[in-house]
Amino acid sequence: MAVVRRIHAPERPEHDGVFDRLTRLVQLELELGLAETRQLLVSALVALAVAVPAAVALIASIVVLLAAAFAPVFGARWEHLVISGGGVFLLSAAGLAWSAFRLRNLRWPEETLTSIEETWRWLGAQLKSRLTSK
Repeated sequence: MAVVRRIHAPERPEHDGVFDRLTRLVQLELELGLAETRQLLVSALVALAVAVPAAVALIASIVVLLAAAFAPVFGARWEHLVISGGGVFLLSAAGLAWSAFRLRNLRWPEETLTSIEETWRWLGAQLKSRLTSK
């Protein structure tokens, strides 16, 4: 759920008309939209911050595993290369999988869109009641 932070201090309107309430609703919509957008961006940046080093580590682990594959040809020990290269490969693959999962499952600002729809319905009801009450 998004955290809403106020842009401005709440004001007590002198007139409690439809326009004043609509202005307050629009301000709240902006605050909610900013909070949800901030949450979306932070989630995406965290996923990318994990994915970039994981991709570099994956490439490095492949190089180490290739060195382990050619080590017996030159009579060198290869066990430590397989263990370290394989371990880093598994960790970096897990990091990339987690980042891809997180990026694929980002939630768009659904609450903001729902709230805007509710505001439009409220405004329509207010305008309809104003027109029929006169």
